[in-house]
Amino acid sequence: MLFLYRFFCGALRVEFFGVYPEKVLNLCAKNKITIWSARYVNQKICCKITVKDFLKLPNILRKSGIRVHILERFGFPFIIKKYNRRFGILVGAVIFFGFLYIMSGYVWIINVEGNNSVETKAIIAACEDLGVKIGVKKSSINAKADAQELLLKMDTLAWSSFNIEGCRVTVNVTEVKPKAEDNSIPTNLISDCDGVITHIDVTAGNCLVKVGDVVKRGDLLVSGVVETESETRFVHSMGEITAITERAITFDEALEAEAVIPTGKVKTKSVLQFFTFKIPLFLGKETERYTSKTTVKTAKLFSENLPIKLYTKRYVLVRNETVTLTYEQAVKKLEERLLKECGGTVKNKEFSQIGNKVILNAVLSEKKNIAVSERLIRIEIEP
Repeated sequence: MLFLYRFFCGALRVEFFGVYPEKVLNLCAKNKITIWSARYVNQKICCKITVKDFLKLPNILRKSGIRVHILERFGFPFIIKKYNRRFGILVGAVIFFGFLYIMSGYVWIINVEGNNSVETKAIIAACEDLGVKIGVKKSSINAKADAQELLLKMDTLAWSSFNIEGCRVTVNVTEVKPKAEDNSIPTNLISDCDGVITHIDVTAGNCLVKVGDVVKRGDLLVSGVVETESETRFVHSMGEITAITERAITFDEALEAEAVIPTGKVKTKSVLQFFTFKIPLFLGKETERYTSKTTVKTAKLFSENLPIKLYTKRYVLVRNETVTLTYEQAVKKLEERLLKECGGTVKNKEFSQIGNKVILNAVLSEKKNIAVSERLIRIEIEP
């Protein structure tokens, strides 16, 4: 603190010389003048003194035969004097700190904490609909009311709160826990498709089928009615029944079709976004046909995102061409599509040509759990 005081008041490094210069130490002590870093060098006393105390020296040294010489000036007053004619520095500093002061009243960053299954983007989008977004004034945010509005807007959230710290808004949320299956409700297990049963794993209920049985869609697999010699109970059926199922699919590929071909020309255009303001860094509009891809770079400061983004859009110019395929090329494309889009085992496949199209008819075979739960309707008949 003493160093800061001396820096802002201004200080001098001086030397005292004359007849018995060491007398200055007694004179300064007597008149309550503070000096420091004093040294005796070549019959001179070198030390440091504040500007305020230096101005008292002429009256003290008048009849002492000691003179003083300034060696160095340092401190805030001398820095200001050095740059007093450079108004640009002062104006720039005022503008900079004024900008920081004004911008400190706005939201720069929005973070979401506490979410697992609900996407962060969805929560931020809901907050933006409520007016809580990057670039708004912090004073316009009603944290308590906006938190309640967010819960009404998103039924997947059980609790939320908005915490404002500096220029950052943190949205704390708690998700709605999925309801556990109610095992007290009597249910059956029925088949959701045709198939041949290969495996049975039933933990509750009366199983009515066995391995090797052929079932159709809607057939009863496990009954929730369990009868014993003494009573009839209604239970919640549980388990898995695996079956081999088959399904038919049809794909087609035209031998002649319009295709989009890149011309080889590529253009890049950028837009700078500062808070909610967007500044185009290009002129004109793209009139030719194109496909595009946009990338976003966000400015960072100490690993924190700033509300400054650079959007770069890459335009690949294209043209339309009529592409003609041979029968073999069409068949190859259909097989690639079948492999990409369909799981399971292909039991059989047939290719045929009708007009300008090659058609693929295939039957897929796959193993899956075909048991789905269906609520058991109880009918009680009064005697």
